[in-house]
Amino acid sequence: MKSNIGKTDRLIRTAFAFIIIFGSIYIGGVLAILGIVILLTAVIGWCPIYAVFRLCSSKEHEEIPPNTSGEHLPRRGPRRWLK
Repeated sequence: MKSNIGKTDRLIRTAFAFIIIFGSIYIGGVLAILGIVILLTAVIGWCPIYAVFRLCSSKEHEEIPPNTSGEHLPRRGPRRWLK
């Protein structure tokens, strides 16, 4: 099972889950289940709803645009310019 949730998405889900879980103390226990499910998807890094709709917020699954030569060369960062 590959991760389909990126770091930012995980952070937002975790914060939102804690808000729902702690808010359910005042409203009722039913929302706590939703908060736990959201927290679980954030911890695991895989969302079944994203999988059904083939969505992915992880950067490792982004499509690589082709360059003029038809090959993709990875970025090497600022060290490449220090030669």
